[in-house]
Amino acid sequence: MWWLTCLLFEMEKEKAVAKLHKRINKISRKIDNLALQTHLAEAEAKTAFNERIASLEPQKNNFRDEVHHLKHHTSTLWQDLYEGCNTAWFDMKMALRNATDDFKS
Repeated sequence: MWWLTCLLFEMEKEKAVAKLHKRINKISRKIDNLALQTHLAEAEAKTAFNERIASLEPQKNNFRDEVHHLKHHTSTLWQDLYEGCNTAWFDMKMALRNATDDFKS
């Protein structure tokens, strides 16, 4: 019966990892879109926004690393790691929102 519990935990973990991978893809598309918009901006604004976009990449990579760590973690404590991934996701989302708002103004 313990194997059934392990199987259920693993299925729940895989579902969580899939959700987080969708978030990574979504953030990547938004960063790419923001980068495209900067190509249309005037030269002086372009430099500032390119720097801002460059600052988003490490946050996205951190989020991706957290998800990778979660995916390959074998204990049942992965739920704690999932919470850490959600925190990294929120931080990334807010940084992107701020960059987008700055670009619009």
